[in-house]
Amino acid sequence: MKLNIPDEVRLLATDTYRIVRQKATGNKSIAVLHIGDEFSFIVQGTEPTKPENTWAFEIGSVKTVREFFNQFPPTPGEIENAIQIVEDEVMPLHKLLTPDSALYTTDTRIKEIAQYAVFEKNQDEMILNRVSMERVFSRLAAIITGLPASQDVLPASNEFASTLLILREVMHHLGFMEIVIL
Repeated sequence: MKLNIPDEVRLLATDTYRIVRQKATGNKSIAVLHIGDEFSFIVQGTEPTKPENTWAFEIGSVKTVREFFNQFPPTPGEIENAIQIVEDEVMPLHKLLTPDSALYTTDTRIKEIAQYAVFEKNQDEMILNRVSMERVFSRLAAIITGLPASQDVLPASNEFASTLLILREVMHHLGFMEIVIL
């Protein structure tokens, strides 16, 4: 987890939070996840225009591919190494998050993951629960351990795999049962 968050990341985090907060109902605390190419962040708060907390991580979809995956599909060892780094980045946040925050995102890559899972769809949002997300990850794991990629409709993309891995670790280790995709 980064302690010195660059101004451009902090600005993007605040703007993303503001967009989500306008669409989120109630005064409940929300957490907003963004998985970028080179970094990720979670912002959290109850205020309408500015989050109370911003956390940035040195993990991202493209960065994870570049640092850990040498081929598609990645090997089981490459996945395990990536999981370890993502866990190390995400785990300290567990004690800092406001309990019972609802998790949101506006990320198109996470929306793509939801399209390969069972999800609820309301008029303006999709809700991906952790069980459905885990099923998508299990399908990816089957490809990683030898199922021909042509036997599944999942994208043959390491960026898809790394985004799914990061999302999985965030939801699992931070205790989120679902993510609302706007």
